[in-house]
Amino acid sequence: MKYRWLHLSDLHSYCTGIKTKIMRDDLIKEIEELDKEDKFDFIIITGDISDKNKGYDLAEEFISELIYRIGIHKNRVFIVPGNHDVNRDIPSNREDIVKTLWDGNIVDQVEENINISTLIDAQDNFFTTYKNILGREYPKDKVHFIEKVDEDINIIHLNTSWMCYDSKIEDGKICIGLNSVYNSLKDINREAFNIAIGHHRLDDLNLQERNNLKSIFRTSGIDMYLGGHCHKAIVEHDRSVDMELCFCKQARAEADEYPAGFVVGNIDVNNNQSYYMFFNWSTKFAKWMYDYSVESAKHGKYYLRGEKYNKEKSKKVDTIIDFKLMGVPLDYEDIKNRYNLKNTSDYKFGHKNISPKSNDEWDKYLKELKTFYNSIISDIKDDNIHIFPIAQIPLLVALGYLMQNDSPNIKIYQYSENDMKWVFDERDDNIPMEESFINEDNNILAVAIEVSSEIKKEDISQVMKTNYDLLSFKVDNPRLGYLNYRNDVVKMKNMVKNKLDGIYGKYKEIHLFIAAPAGLCIEIGRVIRESMYPDTYIYNYNKNDEVHYTQICNLKKLKSMSEIR
Repeated sequence: MKYRWLHLSDLHSYCTGIKTKIMRDDLIKEIEELDKEDKFDFIIITGDISDKNKGYDLAEEFISELIYRIGIHKNRVFIVPGNHDVNRDIPSNREDIVKTLWDGNIVDQVEENINISTLIDAQDNFFTTYKNILGREYPKDKVHFIEKVDEDINIIHLNTSWMCYDSKIEDGKICIGLNSVYNSLKDINREAFNIAIGHHRLDDLNLQERNNLKSIFRTSGIDMYLGGHCHKAIVEHDRSVDMELCFCKQARAEADEYPAGFVVGNIDVNNNQSYYMFFNWSTKFAKWMYDYSVESAKHGKYYLRGEKYNKEKSKKVDTIIDFKLMGVPLDYEDIKNRYNLKNTSDYKFGHKNISPKSNDEWDKYLKELKTFYNSIISDIKDDNIHIFPIAQIPLLVALGYLMQNDSPNIKIYQYSENDMKWVFDERDDNIPMEESFINEDNNILAVAIEVSSEIKKEDISQVMKTNYDLLSFKVDNPRLGYLNYRNDVVKMKNMVKNKLDGIYGKYKEIHLFIAAPAGLCIEIGRVIRESMYPDTYIYNYNKNDEVHYTQICNLKKLKSMSEIR
């Protein structure tokens, strides 16, 4: 039982400022890349495809382009109208009709007291666009209806906007027609996954309407409700009905206080990977990233609760940290099979294929790394943490420093370029290592760790520009793809740790120059004791620069980011 979907909302297609244009172009590109990683089974769009009913041609163009680019069949695309997809002048006395319904508080009699078609006709522009895009009629006479993804997933379409007339005052007063909802769900299969979609939050409905709707949801076996309208990413588990509520951000980027976003949903029962993944358009990076702002969603990921979503009933005890920032995505199926990781929480750092150069770029990524650590790793106390890293050396060392050497439950894997696979402790190469120390009684220490390549003293002196002592750790014949397995990594780490622990007190600064595989870089970062060591600086190497090494950050300032440099 495995399904993956894309959830968009509040396109407001006639908002076409330059920042929104840039975001939407990148949105389609990002969705294409996500689809290549793992195909989407269906798409959900929860309303406001127009903006104040100004027009629908841009919405039609955008949605059709999205469907074409990821090659999904139109019968796997599900759209409901929003309050901006309503002509507020139809009928001419719309305001009077709606206010009468509100003032009378006759929720249970709404459908008996009016002909819904007199209000729902105001959505005809939306219904025409719906048919143009998807090639099928929107059954507006039913008001609410069900369409199937297949026999195992039902999409319940709720038209929550047919009564709208003034969004400034209607929240908390909306009725959607309980009788129509009830009739649409009479024959629903409770054993299937039942996903209700609508534009509004349930909190936007009249209180009586909301409570009765929840009761219908509970007795009909509705598993989740997906919506939009509020322009915020929100997720919560409603215990009163034992269902997930998930609301998506908008797809325009003009207002910084309401950034753009989308959600990827995933149901994978056998592998216990059922979740919502929230994405946010970062104006800082001008790119799509995981959304850290969502309460209850660690680093943008919210795991769905309940037996229906998870084959394994026991608590998750293994966490996979995907810190692979270069090359092809991490093959989760492969590593889980190889290392017998069955019931895991999986988290990925929100960047890939990065190449920071300027001070500002490094600072941004280091701040993101700190956020990632605080939101995921720092909260894990007893679980096993499995880290799969490929990244720039300063980021690897910084991650290790943030973790410190406190937890025995951390396993750091290494990608073996020679074997083209991830490895841990499958063998012991017993690699010879040597230590050398040039002690000239200076108060600054340079540390060179030479595994992947040699480190030239003249390159260090070029950037240090002061007298320093030099502590070196070196394997025989340094080269790429060397020192992959745990025993050798721990052996080198302990050599560095034991020596530094004995001499750090005489220095006011330590400077790290590292050419080593990713796993060892993280372990070296863990060696630098936060409460004991002096200011410790990490460098990045670029052979094309005139000065080959660049100082990236002081690890000791990493947790107070304003003082990072």
